Amino acid sequence: MPKQVTLMRHAKSSWEDYSLSDYDRPLAPRGKKAAPRMGKYMLENKISPDVVLCSPAQRTKETLARVQTAFGGDFNICYDKMIYSAGMGHGLIELLHQLEDSYDHALIVGHNPAMQELALSLVNWIASRESEVQHFIRRKFSTGAIASMQFNSDNWKDVGLARGHLTHFMTPKLLG
Repeated sequence: MPKQVTLMRHAKSSWEDYSLSDYDRPLAPRGKKAAPRMGKYMLENKISPDVVLCSPAQRTKETLARVQTAFGGDFNICYDKMIYSAGMGHGLIELLHQLEDSYDHALIVGHNPAMQELALSLVNWIASRESEVQHFIRRKFSTGAIASMQFNSDNWKDVGLARGHLTHFMTPKLLG
């Protein structure tokens, strides 16, 4: 089966308690509402991962837990600190390359700028004719946003820059 990657930026986090480190910041009330709505959108649109690669930061773990409630089941989850400090995100491609080919769909729950940069660099924008979406993502990959793309390969090692076809892009704000 073709491989699919969904990138999700954590939902809106709280800046209420300045004594917390960045790593320990929880979700804000807006993020707590948005994450399950995005999970429901994913479920309704059959964006169903086999495996989840998640930053171990508090806000990403909370986002994933709230997305999971919409699915009503468990995911195979791998928490990896590299996702927290991924910078521009290209190192995350190596994490995808290490996945077992028995997985068909990976969800990465992480942070910006990595999620935004990966969405921009994994999709073959020339072939996709989605320039409006590309400009939208370039402007802002907002909290809680997802970008899902499909790759024409059965092998995770073939997932790479400009090889994906965008299948979904959604933000909590666009859901209304």
